[in-house]
Amino acid sequence: MKFNAATWGAVLWPAFLGAALADAILFTLIDPETIVLFGVHPGVSRPAAYTVGFFGFWCIIVAASVTTLWLHADNAEKSKYAPLR
Repeated sequence: MKFNAATWGAVLWPAFLGAALADAILFTLIDPETIVLFGVHPGVSRPAAYTVGFFGFWCIIVAASVTTLWLHADNAEKSKYAPLR
């Protein structure tokens, strides 16, 4: 599969919107200053937590979208040469 600018745009823009929505929902429900990881308070500021959360969600959604494109393209290539049933 060929990844051109249009393909990357079709992956990154919806992933950006999804990450913004997920970040907004998560941090509406959870205050970053009350998070405790493994019994230790990380001591990060709210803006830092929002930034890390956003980019974390963005990376996860981009990975899922690229995997979907890869699986779809692989399936389309196989079905192009497969006999009709």
